Amino acid sequence: MLEKFYRLGGKKNHWRKGDRILLAISGGLDSMILLFLMCRVAEKTGCTVGVAHVNHQLRPESDEEERYLEAFCRENQLAFYSKRWEENLLISSVEVRAREFRYTFFKSIMEKESFNTLMTAHHMDDQAETILMRLTRGSTLRNLVGIREEQSFGSGRLIRPLLIFSKDELKVFAKEQNIVYFEDSSNHSDLYFRNRVRHHVVPYLKEENRNFLEHISTFSHQVDLVDELIQEITGAKYKEWVKKIDTGWQLDLSVLQNESRSFRYFFLQFFLQKTLVEKNIAINKEQLETLYNILAQSDPQKVVMLEKGWRFIKEYNTAFLVQETTIPTVEFSLPIGEGIFLSDTEWLGLSSFDRPVIVPERIKAWEAEERLLSVETKLPLKVRHRNAGDRIALTPFLTKRLNRLFIDRKIPNSSRENAWVILTDRNEILWVPKFANSHLSIPEETDKIHYRLLYKTKG
Repeated sequence: MLEKFYRLGGKKNHWRKGDRILLAISGGLDSMILLFLMCRVAEKTGCTVGVAHVNHQLRPESDEEERYLEAFCRENQLAFYSKRWEENLLISSVEVRAREFRYTFFKSIMEKESFNTLMTAHHMDDQAETILMRLTRGSTLRNLVGIREEQSFGSGRLIRPLLIFSKDELKVFAKEQNIVYFEDSSNHSDLYFRNRVRHHVVPYLKEENRNFLEHISTFSHQVDLVDELIQEITGAKYKEWVKKIDTGWQLDLSVLQNESRSFRYFFLQFFLQKTLVEKNIAINKEQLETLYNILAQSDPQKVVMLEKGWRFIKEYNTAFLVQETTIPTVEFSLPIGEGIFLSDTEWLGLSSFDRPVIVPERIKAWEAEERLLSVETKLPLKVRHRNAGDRIALTPFLTKRLNRLFIDRKIPNSSRENAWVILTDRNEILWVPKFANSHLSIPEETDKIHYRLLYKTKG
């Protein structure tokens, strides 16, 4: 076993001369074998090995295990780092929180003590248990890879070099080498889901097929390769179709909707992974299915609420992933000869022949729209976002609800919410820049032109 471990680990570059490798050691069978093997590797390769231990204080023997490991490391001149977990949690929360605590501790030691590699003692049976648990609970394809042999972690990488061995092989090796280890009494309790899988499911499947563990490992490897292919293909399209915007991300649906059903599904998964999941926003199976179905539907506009105020918005051929913000209720007064910034990318100014507005130097290159207004226009002008019930006069005899006009012209909801409405002192809509003109902003030939409205936007 030592020869196989050394040969395959070296071939996969699990260690190199000069590496500083931190071992996560609990004191149980698996981790003590990892410690034994890596001490031999360090002697042969010149890499440096250190030990990190977390005392969870959940069992009477926890303190004894910590003392033994500390003494072992002192005797073998190994750096030893330990930390105690002080939390008291319900059974349902212990596994997750304890894991978070451990890996946070390991990451901090790697950074402080310049370790470039963390190793844990997960083995082939752990892999089978993990995949079965995820299948039972429901999981995405990429999570069915199970426990990855190598991945980035903290300031370096995380390696599980014992995944090539079964629990039975480890037991035999420990007996042959007289390796001292501690038995975790909590491993015998069926209170934990993993233990129930370990005690009742995996043994049955091993009896059904003695190569069960090897088949699970092969399955994990194949899923890993499939996921790598999916990531490669969808990642290239992500760079083409997704644009980062101030409030989130924008996705071009016109191209995505021409792709196959399977591609759309995995692209959506990749899109959510690269955006929300990396921000620790959970996306469950039901939400994923809902979003996938929305993309397939002909409805021009849809909104799905996600966690922490995030929204997925479909607007015709574009989708937005944005965090919900409330547009403040504001109303500006626009005096003659002055200009105002409506937002970071919008500016509005009002001039008269005798009181021209000065356009700021930094916005002179921005796109511009203007309206010439009659001297009869009732001032001062008001500027605000639209209100429910707003009506715009399209002719002297026809008015239309502004909301209805937006719908008829297929204006996206996000654009409607951000549209500015310019009104006279009598609250008559003069102009909705970029979207609609009132007949009041179109002077007749007999009108005397006196005012000029200038709206500038950053492209």
